[in-house]
Amino acid sequence: MHYLSESHILLFILQILVLLGLARTLGVLCESVKIPALAGEILAGVLLGPTLFGRISPELQHMLFPDDETQSIMLETVSWLGVFFLLLASGFHVNVGHALKSGRASILIGIVGVLFPIAIGYPIFSAFDPVYWGASATALSFPLFLSVACSITAISVVARALGDLGISKTPQASLALSACAINDIFGWLLFTLVMSLVTAQSLGFVELGGKALLVISFIIISIAIGSKVLSFAIKRVEATSLPQPAAAQTLIVSVGLLCGAITQWMGIHAILGFFLAGTMAGSAKRVSDDLRNSVSDTLHAIFVPLFFATLGIKIDFLLGLELWPTIIFCLVAILGKFGGAWLGAKMGKQSPQESVLMGLIFIPGGAMEIVVATLAIELELIGQAIFVAIVFSALLSSIIAGPLIGIQARRMGIESNKDKAELEKAS
Repeated sequence: MHYLSESHILLFILQILVLLGLARTLGVLCESVKIPALAGEILAGVLLGPTLFGRISPELQHMLFPDDETQSIMLETVSWLGVFFLLLASGFHVNVGHALKSGRASILIGIVGVLFPIAIGYPIFSAFDPVYWGASATALSFPLFLSVACSITAISVVARALGDLGISKTPQASLALSACAINDIFGWLLFTLVMSLVTAQSLGFVELGGKALLVISFIIISIAIGSKVLSFAIKRVEATSLPQPAAAQTLIVSVGLLCGAITQWMGIHAILGFFLAGTMAGSAKRVSDDLRNSVSDTLHAIFVPLFFATLGIKIDFLLGLELWPTIIFCLVAILGKFGGAWLGAKMGKQSPQESVLMGLIFIPGGAMEIVVATLAIELELIGQAIFVAIVFSALLSSIIAGPLIGIQARRMGIESNKDKAELEKAS
């Protein structure tokens, strides 16, 4: 039996054409003024969705994005591929070996940077009115999820900001990226454990403990030997007559699919598997920066923009926007991550100026906050108002981080790589 008609395929192609074209255009425009591309990609969905297009011309908007189940599933499938590949590409920035060797300061900044926002966020979010809860939320899962969502830093935004400022080769940047890598691994571990609590409410304490142990074991094995196995596999693939770098790119994506399938089979969401596969590629010595960049560029050119754009198709951001939940979440997420990284840096015996810099570097939530918000609304942990609040916080924190880091770097007298090169050239 065929479920797809010619009209389904035609409309699907048109949807992809419009969404991808507008998302990439607005994303490039945002990047040209030093705003993260995800802002333009989300804006594309907002413009094409019920927020704007649906108000101006509801008939045309419904023609392009009808409530047909088959049509919605086709677009939803592409959107989920965007989520998975976004986590895979985000993991490329995480070099576990380098992070663990970077010393006590990076470990403290990374771990305290996660725990501090959770500690201050949980009691605040526990006081939220149940009207903001999702249908499956409880008095434990709702504040626990929000507090963990506040704690994850977008390492890709941090790496981009440091690169744009020309300070990516400095000792401070090396420390910050190592701390962000630890933050991401620890934060995603906590988030997947929270999801386990939500999706396995019928399990007993022993079963839940066994599930958590299985997940932790898989993470440790992936980090300990995953990069070595991937390096060996890349070496064997490169020794064949297969076209390069296409064959190596296929291998990396295949590892992401395999790890995603394993974590999904464990009862943990596939996103953790894709992120772990990315960290393997980020730590593997045989995987060059050019290879990682080629995979990342391909994924960010097609799948990732479609994921962000489809968010605006599902949500009416004007109806969902509520002032106080948005302000509270932004304050807890931004100040919590700043305070956690600052405190971790102080505990790691960094100078006051460097501690402030670490705090500012940890601010951006970026794509990571949006991903966890998407999962939470799918699991019916949060309502529309909280989803919009998290998206707004992710965008705001990503936009303000770069200028604030730049101001603090100049106050500290940190010279950019570009400035050094110009001085050397002049001399």
